Amino acid sequence: MAKQDKGIYVALINRIAIVLLFNQLLLGAFSLIFSNLETYSIKAFGDSSLVDLIFRMADCVIYFISFTAPVVLFNKMNKNAGKEIYEPQENEKMPTWTFVCVMGMCLGGIMLAAYANYYIVNAFIDYSEFSSEYLWSVKLDHTYQIVIFFIYRAIIPAVVEELLFRETICKSLKVYGKRTAVLISAVLFSLMHSNVEQVLYTFVAGLLLGWVYVESKSIVFPILMHFLNNSLSAVGDIIREKCSQSVYNWYSVYSDIVIWSIMFASLCGYMIYVLKRGKIYDKLVLKPDENGNEVAPLSVSERVSGFFSIGMIFFALYSVVIMAYYIYLSLKL
Repeated sequence: MAKQDKGIYVALINRIAIVLLFNQLLLGAFSLIFSNLETYSIKAFGDSSLVDLIFRMADCVIYFISFTAPVVLFNKMNKNAGKEIYEPQENEKMPTWTFVCVMGMCLGGIMLAAYANYYIVNAFIDYSEFSSEYLWSVKLDHTYQIVIFFIYRAIIPAVVEELLFRETICKSLKVYGKRTAVLISAVLFSLMHSNVEQVLYTFVAGLLLGWVYVESKSIVFPILMHFLNNSLSAVGDIIREKCSQSVYNWYSVYSDIVIWSIMFASLCGYMIYVLKRGKIYDKLVLKPDENGNEVAPLSVSERVSGFFSIGMIFFALYSVVIMAYYIYLSLKL
């Protein structure tokens, strides 16, 4: 019986680590360069609307390039790399109505994870004041600022992050099993954010977005779900900045009620699907080799040990250092 090659798996993990490090370095380098350029431009031309507009648009371009360039790099690295020749047998997609239920459940699950993450972190670190004053402070005095803020917070991340983490990373790992692909992409999605206040929230979001991706076999649905989730947050920030506290509180309460209602209704619909289907998870079955022989997948222990490659350990350490740095800043403030 043939078996998947662990060396090819480890090499794939290393390539993924390289493109994620590339992503972080691009974000850091571009941000440093353009922040200095913005400072010099304000000194030279004043704090005008034109200067502000140019650099807000530059932020959007930076974010877009920092995620799409690693996708291009990964595809180029994969061309001549050793590839697993045994593809998994695909199962039929969920019915459309069931998939709508899945998306509703996932949106609610992401929101609950965000609340849990917030209260767990703030039980140990008063991180909320730091995040609101240092990380998320933004001027929204003009219409163009509101529009660009929404594009930057809701539209661009939904597209480029899903292209990198689901359409690239998760897809490349599917040959080692759906659960492996979803779990690894979720862990890396969480590490990429390098933010203690989001670590649990982004991990759960990564799991749910990955589940939506592998079940739908389409990148469109996780992009849509990611966009809806980010839109709720972006609109809330805009309301908090532009309206009174009472209006913001009203928005928070009623948006939560709507999401919880959708989640409960979606859960009921999904349970009907599970009862009809009889099972939720499918065992990884690989297509036979060219001689018609069965192919055995890597064991769980082999997949776990292979994940801790040199490149991935380096990326994880980098992410932890960034998280520690932000914690240091929060305590310093």
